[in-house]
Amino acid sequence: MASASFILLRAVAAVALSVAPVMAQPSALALTRLKPADAEMRRLILEGHARSAVFRGLVDEIQRSNAVVVIQFGLCAKGRIRSCVSNVDGDVQRRHIRIKLNTTATDDRLIATIAHELQHAVEIVRDPDTVDAATTLLLYRRIGTRDCRTRLTDKCETDAALQMEAFVNAELAAGTGK
Repeated sequence: MASASFILLRAVAAVALSVAPVMAQPSALALTRLKPADAEMRRLILEGHARSAVFRGLVDEIQRSNAVVVIQFGLCAKGRIRSCVSNVDGDVQRRHIRIKLNTTATDDRLIATIAHELQHAVEIVRDPDTVDAATTLLLYRRIGTRDCRTRLTDKCETDAALQMEAFVNAELAAGTGK
């Protein structure tokens, strides 16, 4: 009888040990404010979260915000731009931000591009007056790069988003963001 109990105990321990790592996987991350549009986007977000401290910081700030950020694969400017914030709407209480990005890149490049766009979402989240396309453009006229600030273009960029992308690229390449 003791040997049967021992075998049963070993079996229960083996099952418990095999389940424990699954529970600790990043797939257990509850994305309540950041909404990947499909399983592949979710995989990339979870991988970025697991491999980059900078990426995690962006996700965490969005998760604490009053915005829902949907991120999906798609074309921006008929494919001329690799990624973009394609829509902002809502009010001071709750905002919706939609991000699109082109799929033609390696996983690491896609993760860094997601970080770039998440930085833009964070810029919007930090400004409570940014609730639609018009106020988003006003925000980027203030914080965007020179061509946007001087109204040479409506395709706005920020130094912060470029820096976040570079930081995440470096972390992914070096394996230092864990």
